[in-house]
Amino acid sequence: MTLCHADHPATTCREGAWFGVPRTSSLVPMNDTAHNLSFISPAGRKFNGADRRRPLQEGLQGCGEYGAGQTAGRFYPIACVALEVTQRCNLDCTLCYLSDRAEMTYDPPLSVLFARLASIHSHYGPGVSVQLTGGDPTLRKVADLEALCREIRRLGMRSCLMTNGIRASRAFLARLAAAGLDDVAFHVDMTQERKGFDSEAELNTVRCSCIRRTRGLGLRVLFNTTVFGGNFDELSALARFLRDRPEVAFVSFQMQADTGRGVLRERPDAITQDSVAQALEEGYETPLHFGTAAVGHSKCNRYTSVVTAGGRAVSLLSDRRLVHRVIAALERVDRSTDGHLGIRDSVRRMILRNPRLAMRAGLHLLGCALRLRSGLLRGPVRRQAVFIHNFMAADALEEDRCASCVFMVATANGPLSMCAHNARRDLHLASPDRLEGPIGPSWWNAAIPCLSDSPDLPDLSDPLQAPLKRLKGQLRAERQNRKNAS
Repeated sequence: MTLCHADHPATTCREGAWFGVPRTSSLVPMNDTAHNLSFISPAGRKFNGADRRRPLQEGLQGCGEYGAGQTAGRFYPIACVALEVTQRCNLDCTLCYLSDRAEMTYDPPLSVLFARLASIHSHYGPGVSVQLTGGDPTLRKVADLEALCREIRRLGMRSCLMTNGIRASRAFLARLAAAGLDDVAFHVDMTQERKGFDSEAELNTVRCSCIRRTRGLGLRVLFNTTVFGGNFDELSALARFLRDRPEVAFVSFQMQADTGRGVLRERPDAITQDSVAQALEEGYETPLHFGTAAVGHSKCNRYTSVVTAGGRAVSLLSDRRLVHRVIAALERVDRSTDGHLGIRDSVRRMILRNPRLAMRAGLHLLGCALRLRSGLLRGPVRRQAVFIHNFMAADALEEDRCASCVFMVATANGPLSMCAHNARRDLHLASPDRLEGPIGPSWWNAAIPCLSDSPDLPDLSDPLQAPLKRLKGQLRAERQNRKNAS
């Protein structure tokens, strides 16, 4: 029997069709799926420890990454957690972490997503950033996303909508902002093969459109870019464009990774963390000092913070010794040891306890602002965070990096490293979520549209049985090629 609760329309679960085959069927795994991941598993639905920061801290200490500049595990238990609200997407990117079966799955009911939010809160407490992602989350009803934003706000966490922007109209964003949405991250780049756009420079019109839609809504604006062979030569120019957008508070450059369903696979040798950092420095026209402060494993993430104004930028992390002294001072006065750093209270206590250090830090910030020179006359002064993300290939995961991951995905069995999750997406989509209700437990996985009163759920669909319109990535390209050749 299927329990179609109020948070999901009543739908018959038709087992045996291409979208829901019995568990005994033979499924063909993706050719980039990792098969030996015994060293990493979800963290469980509830946190049972005494210190939420401790697991990440121990992971970073175990691989020698808990140095003086490390902020992860010291000031917060995790950087962010992805809550996948759908596997559906309205693009077919040449690099995509989704699986071959993504378009053949059902969206999780709100009750399942609320349970996962409770699990996130249990592990990481208030203050954690929850990414509403997919697929593209805007393919869900806006009322569903409003409900999620309200619940995230109720739990004291931050919400971030991760979208390609196609369906994120101003009216759509205004409704979510009114429901409590904090951030919106637009992913725009050439891997998406948007019609009529042949370069990253041409895509800047899309980026400007995204920015205009957010004005006056109180949303923090982020931009994500996949770095691959097709846009690497444009990276400096793109960085300069983003530098000069005062509305943009955060930019992320995500290096090509051999994972998921996309037709592009191995990363070109020319694309490395150092080469990306060099291209960004050329774009920002200033040294960026990526090695001063750390957010997790250095092979996974590079981070810096800049102040911008009027077409100029200055790194805030140029004085390595001072930054490390401030980090140590904040750690000594931090009272929120079980969750995210209370930055305002901690800075206030640091100033009172160590006024000389506070004065030196203040003079450093003033000096950074003055180095903007004529930019101060041409535009507002803004701070911008810059990240380089180096995601792992699905068949080349490194245990120490997974154990010290700062970007997690919420699964049926608790948070899991994003790279480890991407390597076995179908396994986690098929894993049953158990929900406790007033009339007893119920279960759900992505093969059924709503809750079931039985834990015996069908497996995910065999993509080889799906029509062409339901395929994306490698399988679609192969099927299309065969069709064209026949």
